[in-house]
Amino acid sequence: MKGVVAAGDRLTAKAGKEILGKGGNAYDAMVASVFAAYMTEPGLTSPAGGGLLLSYSKKEGASFYDFFVDTPPIKKTEDKDFYPVEVDYGSAKQTFHIGHASIAIPGMVKGLLSLHDEKGVLPLSEVLRPAISYATEGIYLSKTQSFVLKILAPIFMSTQESRRIFTKNGELLGTKDKYTNKDYADFLEMIISEGESVFYTGRIASNLCRICTNKKGLISEEDLKRYKVNKTTPIKFRIKNYDIITSPEPSLGGFLIKFTILLASGLLSKFEWGSEKYLVGLIKALHLTQEFRENELLEFISPNNTLIKHLNLSTIKKYQRIYKKDVQSIGNTTHISVIDEMGNAVSCTSTIGEGSGIIIPETGIMTNNMMGEQDLNPKGFFMWSDHTRLPTMMSPTIVIKNKEPYIVLGSSGSNRIRSAILQTLMNILFYSQDIKSAVNNPRIHYENNNLYIEPGFDETVVKYLEENYNIVKFKDKNLYFGGVHAVTGTMDGAADPRRGGHVESAL
Repeated sequence: MKGVVAAGDRLTAKAGKEILGKGGNAYDAMVASVFAAYMTEPGLTSPAGGGLLLSYSKKEGASFYDFFVDTPPIKKTEDKDFYPVEVDYGSAKQTFHIGHASIAIPGMVKGLLSLHDEKGVLPLSEVLRPAISYATEGIYLSKTQSFVLKILAPIFMSTQESRRIFTKNGELLGTKDKYTNKDYADFLEMIISEGESVFYTGRIASNLCRICTNKKGLISEEDLKRYKVNKTTPIKFRIKNYDIITSPEPSLGGFLIKFTILLASGLLSKFEWGSEKYLVGLIKALHLTQEFRENELLEFISPNNTLIKHLNLSTIKKYQRIYKKDVQSIGNTTHISVIDEMGNAVSCTSTIGEGSGIIIPETGIMTNNMMGEQDLNPKGFFMWSDHTRLPTMMSPTIVIKNKEPYIVLGSSGSNRIRSAILQTLMNILFYSQDIKSAVNNPRIHYENNNLYIEPGFDETVVKYLEENYNIVKFKDKNLYFGGVHAVTGTMDGAADPRRGGHVESAL
């Protein structure tokens, strides 16, 4: 079947292309690519992580699959395997917590198998063949993915089991070291023969819960058994002649993308891209969005409440008035986008967090550390109610024009996800940039009164920003600013060079 895949690595995209070439549809290609991505992008995603997936077809409309992580019951004790590590991005640093107590209840396996059961056309044994081949025959990590492992060295070197898989001669895998993971191949064969049950109620579930019990973790067999994939209605809104479909809760990102676009599009689109007014306007829009998130939105994601589903009109108008007055006065994740010739469009963002350092016995799979990510725990660690779906910035998004998929996109990058997707969308919808320019052009991110900026903007404009903002300048385009991977309804695509992205077409 014809189609195109944009992903964070050449071999990830190749897995999807292979499945399309065998007659699989976009859903088959997505499942193949995500399972393969644990081999090709091991520092960014894992079957023991979580994800969000948005799909669209003209016949069925939009579907949203939430298989992000749940919180296990919190033990009222300080005796937890939970400790901080610092990750150095080069121009910025971020602290994460890892260990057995950082593991949240994973949803990836159940979510992907649910998608395949409902919408795939090829047998699971065929769909998982690329990932099994990578794991048994071995691959060589790309320069980008080897670099990611080195950034995450404090995590991937933290346990003997992790070192066994991800090091050679005492060093993390480099681009010239063949990477195999036979335990992972065996695990994939298990789910082909036994389905999701092996992970949630069977042998692998027992293995995960045993090490959590023995090593001061939190997850029990009952926690895994009760995990459910949520299928909910995505957020939809219209700008110009485009219908934008994006992620509802547990994503904060989709909600905030909608907020920022509704807030700023009327004024910001009138300014020349990259100009002083454009950048100042974008900064102020991102600043107001952060204020909205902190002052109003976070009240709806406290342990005893859920996220509001719709923007109150009076609220958006209040912020629009503030924005108009101001302007006139002037993190580790991966994403895959797939579209096929039938018009099936799929956008999936998945994550391991940064990884916990803990490997599930007999699987070769590193678990997530979502209980230890500050971005996902704004009220503090271990403050959530039991079995709460954690919030996330992941925001798989699809743009529809004349009822046909126009753009399928999403991004990695922790809190930078929403700003990366926002800028890419605006580049296309308001500045008529082609897909590759929209993804490749320099970005900014504004957070906590700091302006982070990539090279490529006019130096006169940058100098003005330096005089008026607390600015952090990056020497090169950097994975800190996310990784947008996008495909179009015309079978074109762009994958973000910041994270070594790659596009593969089956034509």
